Amino acid sequence: MERALESQSRIPYFDFVRGLAIIMVVGIHTFIPQCIDTIGGLTSALTRQILNCAVPIFLALSGYFMGAKILKSRDDLFYFWRKQIPKVYIPALIWSIPYFVMDIFGGGILSAKKLILFIVCGYSIYYFIALIIQYYILLPVLQKHKSFMLAISGAISMISITLITYISQIKGVNLPLIVYAGPFTTWFVFFMLGVYYSIMPRNYSLVWPIILTTAGFILEGFETYYLNINYGGGYGIKLSAFIYSVGTIMLMLSTKISAPYKSNKVTSVIEYIGRISFGIYLSHCYVISAVKHICPSFPWWFIWMLIIVVTSLTIVVSHKILPKRINKYLGFL
Repeated sequence: MERALESQSRIPYFDFVRGLAIIMVVGIHTFIPQCIDTIGGLTSALTRQILNCAVPIFLALSGYFMGAKILKSRDDLFYFWRKQIPKVYIPALIWSIPYFVMDIFGGGILSAKKLILFIVCGYSIYYFIALIIQYYILLPVLQKHKSFMLAISGAISMISITLITYISQIKGVNLPLIVYAGPFTTWFVFFMLGVYYSIMPRNYSLVWPIILTTAGFILEGFETYYLNINYGGGYGIKLSAFIYSVGTIMLMLSTKISAPYKSNKVTSVIEYIGRISFGIYLSHCYVISAVKHICPSFPWWFIWMLIIVVTSLTIVVSHKILPKRINKYLGFL
């Protein structure tokens, strides 16, 4: 999903995980809610809950690869920032331009608020770039105090998501995405898990990860049903989804899961999707808008898979016909 996930030599297993995660991200953004009191609506709602670990997985992978960076001196740190931040920030700004222009024309004026929103990646789903840049800045502290910060990050994320759920779901306040998903505090525990296990052994027992994943998913079902029936929505991030995601990440990072992995014809396709996941992330919302306009009544699964195919093919074609520099600025490399 973003270039922080790159390592000097690609590891097929992590490409596969990235591929699954970006497929889940597209599933989230194409989700079509149904009445949760019906079998079909409940089934789709529960399927949607499986996908809630997508962004946490990307953050954990980013923390895992970034946490292994050697940043002993100030020169190391500034080199890291100069190299890494523009890689994600410039493509996000480029893809934000159409939203920025539409916002100006929609409101009829270029205001300071709109300009700030553009600069901080506040349009659409690009909050993730603002989020990941915050973690880049915090990285030296997180590396140095990894055990302490893991506990602190868990508490901060728990408090943050509880407040967000209360304000947005129960009180019905329509918070902008950049406000509740953009601050590092919301997703802190996931990036920190990646940093922690980039340094610590990963050959741990799978008992607790399985318990957390299972219990979290069951709680997701109950919490989603309660929030949906009483307040509407309730499909996205919430405390139960965070518990589920922590368990999922611990399963994903365990060497007991990653070591036996072997590529085959099916997984190699997903690995490729993982390698171009940053480009898919940046561009897929535009494709969603086009496809939903052309195929407004098609089922969720069809639109979901169609977006993956169309976006992936667009990136493949872009690699063939556009110069490498342009593909780099578009986030396709």
